[in-house]
Amino acid sequence: MTAVPLLGSCLCSGVRYQIDGPLSPIDLCHCSMCRKAHGTAYSSNAVAAAADFRWLAGIALLTEYASSPHRRKYFCRQCGSQLQIRRTDRPEIVVVCMGSLDSPTDSRPAHHVFCDARADWDEPGTDLPRYRIYPGHEPEDTPA
Repeated sequence: MTAVPLLGSCLCSGVRYQIDGPLSPIDLCHCSMCRKAHGTAYSSNAVAAAADFRWLAGIALLTEYASSPHRRKYFCRQCGSQLQIRRTDRPEIVVVCMGSLDSPTDSRPAHHVFCDARADWDEPGTDLPRYRIYPGHEPEDTPA
């Protein structure tokens, strides 16, 4: 079991955070917004309870971007690292950008999501389930 607290930071270490609770299994998201925000084939994200998340340093360096009607991406304006996604329709959770985590965790990837939007050059090389959209929201709820 992962020891808490979990600590995380941005590339320049100007922004730091702490999570005092468990993380969900990790989503590997191939949507175009995540690809653009991270500059790679997919993002690795896990959910934490908002009550368990707190900023430790660098709040003045944080900036946000409304990437869609119900999502706000938080990143360091100095180094550009994306740290968190807040869902305005689900204020009880935060989505943690796993690349910003400094502490080891037992959370592991569970599946690939939004595979219909993946880059044409991306070939996910794992045996994890692949979903066209997201588990529980699939047409006929079938994996891609």
